[in-house]
Amino acid sequence: MSCEDVQERLTEAFLARQAPVPEDAAHAAGCAACGSLVRELRSVAEHLAVVLVPDLRPAARAACEARALHVLRAQRAAHAPAPLRGLGRDLARATLLGLLALPIAVGHAWLVAWVGSAVLSPWLPGPILGWLGILYFAPVVLGLGVLYGAIPLAVVAGRRQPLEES
Repeated sequence: MSCEDVQERLTEAFLARQAPVPEDAAHAAGCAACGSLVRELRSVAEHLAVVLVPDLRPAARAACEARALHVLRAQRAAHAPAPLRGLGRDLARATLLGLLALPIAVGHAWLVAWVGSAVLSPWLPGPILGWLGILYFAPVVLGLGVLYGAIPLAVVAGRRQPLEES
């Protein structure tokens, strides 16, 4: 049982307007720090007893609760993730734009393969030429795949950022 735990329970009991647990009261009687907290809480209770708190009418209380609920909902809505309205249309546009580069990539691959085989085939055997093709085209294909895979992520990030700033 640490002093921090006892002080937390003493404070919770004070706020709940309950008597502290006997073990915590015994600890506070023998501990300077916890005893100081108990004296401070009693002083606060004495000062609060002097203050007159008017009773709220039910209508005023309901209005306060409604206003607090409205503020909490507005705050929760402000911190909620931005909706992704219209995302499908933006993803379709981004995908179609990305597909425009596909014929260029295929043409590039065909041209490199054709020229490479025409130029290098007299000097290199077929298996080495095949491995050179794989070593060249594997990074190109992976790079294009990563690029095309990043397009939807970029669209989502671009759509969410303006909505979260507003």
